Amino acid sequence: MSEPHDNPLLEDEGAGYLISMSDLMAGLLFIFLITLMVFVLSFQRATESRDTEKDHLERETTQAIVERDRLRRVVEDLTNSRALRSAMLARIRVELESQGIHVEVDTEHGILHLTEEAINFPSSRAELAPEEAAKLGKIGAVLMRVLPCYAESPPAQLECDPGKEGKLESVFIEGHTDNMPYARGRFHDNWDLSAQRAMYTYRVMVDREQPGLAHLKNGDGLPIFSVTGYGEGRPRNAHAQPTPDAANRRIDMRFIMTPPEADVGPVTDLRDRGL
Repeated sequence: MSEPHDNPLLEDEGAGYLISMSDLMAGLLFIFLITLMVFVLSFQRATESRDTEKDHLERETTQAIVERDRLRRVVEDLTNSRALRSAMLARIRVELESQGIHVEVDTEHGILHLTEEAINFPSSRAELAPEEAAKLGKIGAVLMRVLPCYAESPPAQLECDPGKEGKLESVFIEGHTDNMPYARGRFHDNWDLSAQRAMYTYRVMVDREQPGLAHLKNGDGLPIFSVTGYGEGRPRNAHAQPTPDAANRRIDMRFIMTPPEADVGPVTDLRDRGL
């Protein structure tokens, strides 16, 4: 019986099998490396994105904190300004009352009402009787004692509280009339009459009696005092029929405090929306 011989075919098949397994392992390893590289790159991008988002969030948080602090200062400034105005009006009222001049104060709107008990304009007239005009001199003297500390760059000799300096923006001297139809005369109508009353008050109280008031300036370097007229449009007492109400023939002084900084985000947003 002859000896069995090695079968070349069987040897070739074994070698082919080993080669196929090697190729398969190499392919799997290549796929693994590619997958690993994709994972690493994805992880790196995710980390960078997370860091970018974190930085963005930190910047937004920091900006929000800054805006919050600035808005808080605005609120504090507004609150402080209202308190200063209330104290200022209270002092003016007390000093005028001590001289027998009765006035009323609207703290909410910052108005000093010179009622008919303070100065009394005759119907259809823009001037006061001499004894009434003399009261404007007293009113001007009180304002000259109080207001300079609230204006920009007050005189050093006054020893003003630094927290008051530059806080007063303007004082409007507002003229008013009753609702009686204006007959033919010096003025065109009640609107003209009210404006003339405001100008008369300024000329007597400031130009003639206390010219120093004309030199008071606000933070923009502009005069604090100005005049305007409202005719019968803003009565103290409303009447459906024409009524010669002396309470409506009056002068109001409206005190406006310096507004807070205008570049604070929430304030700017409200301003841009027209609020």
